[in-house]
Amino acid sequence: MNIRAAHFRKAVFAATAALLLGFVFPLAGQSAKKVTLTIECSQTFKGSGTSTNSFFNQANIDAFQAKYPNIKVEALLIPDAQTTQTLQTKLATGEPSDLIVYNKVSAENELDAANNMIDLSGEPWFTRLRQPELLKSIDGRAYMFYMAMPTSGVGIVYNKDVFAKYGISIPTTYNEFIKVCETLKAKKVTPLYGPFKDVWTFQIWPTTLWGTYGAKKDAKLFANLNSGKVKWSSVPELTDLLARADNLVKKGYFQKSCLSDDYNGAPAAMSSGKYAMFIMGDWFVSDMATKSPKTNLSLFPIPGYDDPALNVIDQGQIGGCFMIPKKAKHIDEAKLFLDFISQPDQIARDQAVPSMAFLPNFKDVPDGKLLPVNQMIYDNYVKTGRTTTEMNAYVRVDLNDLWKYYQDMIGGVKTPKDVLAAWDGKFAELMKAKGQPGF
Repeated sequence: MNIRAAHFRKAVFAATAALLLGFVFPLAGQSAKKVTLTIECSQTFKGSGTSTNSFFNQANIDAFQAKYPNIKVEALLIPDAQTTQTLQTKLATGEPSDLIVYNKVSAENELDAANNMIDLSGEPWFTRLRQPELLKSIDGRAYMFYMAMPTSGVGIVYNKDVFAKYGISIPTTYNEFIKVCETLKAKKVTPLYGPFKDVWTFQIWPTTLWGTYGAKKDAKLFANLNSGKVKWSSVPELTDLLARADNLVKKGYFQKSCLSDDYNGAPAAMSSGKYAMFIMGDWFVSDMATKSPKTNLSLFPIPGYDDPALNVIDQGQIGGCFMIPKKAKHIDEAKLFLDFISQPDQIARDQAVPSMAFLPNFKDVPDGKLLPVNQMIYDNYVKTGRTTTEMNAYVRVDLNDLWKYYQDMIGGVKTPKDVLAAWDGKFAELMKAKGQPGF
């Protein structure tokens, strides 16, 4: 055989082998077929939370799809009130989306992350984390992907210019808070904006203060509630703290239309100067920095107690974590997406947007310049240990019914005691259905 023929045969063999290998074993990181990578979350998650926004940063998605043209990214948004039930149903039927966005501890309890989600601690990006323990569950595994250090919190968002105009200082006790509301009301300013058509909004008050009570006053509270040893309505402090929120409604500190107004109306309300405060989180302040930069907002702890020492920032739990269900159709592509998003170039793209800046939990990524509200929370509360975790993080069932009972209370149908009595029954029913001991 001459040299030319030998080279030709060798070339044909090499080309054929490459074609076959490429068909059987795609290049690393490349999808062998066109797929749609679905990301499912509540409507609120897509629009809030600085590091959560990174996952929905269209520039990042475009960059990912340009690098991996066979993968299309699609966000599936669920109405807030239906999120938990929808995700639970899809997980139970074995038809979940490829990526799910949910709060960390709630996912461990409500979505049974240990059994339904894959362990991500072996992924390449995990070795780059500054504090990997932030993402680990009790069993030592990590079912979550989240790229930020904790600099968030919920409390009372307030208009600093309105406070300055009327010489109002930040209240540190419940009585001081009432005096602030009376002062504002006398000046024809509605003290608080209430978007209570959305059931998740009012619950910020009780879940924050009940979380503080469990952390500072009764360390066994949630263990006793979850084991059936104690009923919600039998803890006087829980009723009292809820009654303090109900008192704000009865005194007319919210707008009369609070049950028909929703979160979407908050930006216009808080930028109008007609409202002074809003029970909400730092994400709203961040969002408003872009939507209405002239509106001077900040945040202080919910002053629901008489003791200023209990004035702490509730950090809830790590919110907006990404998880990959074990029964997802496109697990490899989902892992690829998370690794891509974690890279310095992609995070830098997020950091370039002021409202999205955060402290990355990655050793090879520089810190973003935080917005003033997040820097304040980090300096004054996180670094000094003045934070607690929301009550919702410790409850093992869907709280949507409890939130609806709050609406009944706001509408005058239920008293705070009625709310907790009704919740006792529903809570027991839900815990029994989950097979929890004690119910």
